[in-house]
Amino acid sequence: YDLVGKALGVPVYRLLNLPRAREWCPISWWNIDMPPEALAAEAQDALAAGYTSYKIKARPWWDIYAQVEAISAVTPPYFRLDLDWNNMLLNAGNAGPVLAALDAYPRVAIYESPIFQHDVEGQRRIRRMTNRPLALHFGEPPFPTVVRDEVCDGFVVGGGVASVLRQGTLAAAFEKPFWLQLVGTGLTTALSAHLGAVLPFAQWPAVNCLNNYADDLLVEPLTVRGGLIKVPEAPGLGITVDEAALERYRMKPPFEHPL
Repeated sequence: YDLVGKALGVPVYRLLNLPRAREWCPISWWNIDMPPEALAAEAQDALAAGYTSYKIKARPWWDIYAQVEAISAVTPPYFRLDLDWNNMLLNAGNAGPVLAALDAYPRVAIYESPIFQHDVEGQRRIRRMTNRPLALHFGEPPFPTVVRDEVCDGFVVGGGVASVLRQGTLAAAFEKPFWLQLVGTGLTTALSAHLGAVLPFAQWPAVNCLNNYADDLLVEPLTVRGGLIKVPEAPGLGITVDEAALERYRMKPPFEHPL
């Protein structure tokens, strides 16, 4: 896509045959398992870098309430938290009371996959117990089941470009918002921004995990401001790969970790 866009002199989003929906796309900071004080420090880093949304992995071996409280104590009222459970609450009986308690925290915005995704009735029960949106990875349960049985409020959308466009278009047909989850360095994040530019229901902050990389591999960093990332307008992905960084991180033969 980058090469074709550069050859034609147009940004990638113009290659996707869809009207542009936005010039700035929502984007999220991301982290996995950490104690409350570490998550709070990360939240401060996120704010300093222009982010207003933070997606974390909620885990039963950490006190999620302490984590939310620690982040809330060091962030402004507009800062939002999305909680990804990866099915670890198991069933609606476990999840209902936990999510209902978390509803009391203003920073909490969205819950992702609190129980096994195939549990259609469980998802419906959870939606009656909480006042926050419930998100599932697109495809389980099958999309027709999700929309017919009102299983969730939105999706995690990812994969290759064709898959993302298909999922995003189906979600839009039923007015379901979604996260774009394309994880990688600055190249992947730029591609995500171009996809977000043409998918009107990519309304939840994209999960690119850019903040976890030591180097974005770009000559000029992408612009993040007010929780949004600017869609590049230059031809192709609108970025220039940092060749010096590629050389710096190149592995030497025999291409094995020294340990």
